Amino acid sequence: MTHAHDTCDTFEPGHQVHWIQARNSAADPGTVTDVLLSSHDVGDDGRITLHVLGPTRGVPAALWTHDPLRLRRLLRDHRGPVQWQPRWNLLRLRHDAAATTLVCVAPHAPGR
Repeated sequence: MTHAHDTCDTFEPGHQVHWIQARNSAADPGTVTDVLLSSHDVGDDGRITLHVLGPTRGVPAALWTHDPLRLRRLLRDHRGPVQWQPRWNLLRLRHDAAATTLVCVAPHAPGR
C-alpha cells in the first residue's frame, strides 16, 4: 500500500485514509465492486462517475473525493479495473500483487 498524500489531516469519508480503515479493508473487505475509472471520470468538484462492472444493484452512480487532482493523477498511470469497497469508503488501485494505492471516497459531497 502506498501513501503519498499528506496535504489533508481529516479522516472523514472522501479525505485521508486512516491506517485502521486500510487494515480493516484488507482483513474484511466486505462487498467489493470492480469499476472502470479514468481521469476523465473525476470532476473538478470532486465528483466521481463510476462505470460498474457486473451487477449494479445497490451501487451509487457517483462518489466524491476532496482531492480530484490527486485521483486524476493516480488514474492516469493506472491500468485495469479499480476496486470499490463501499463498506470502507475506499477505492483500491492495484499496481501489482504487492502494491496498492487506497483512495478514500464519500458516497456524496459534503453538505448534500
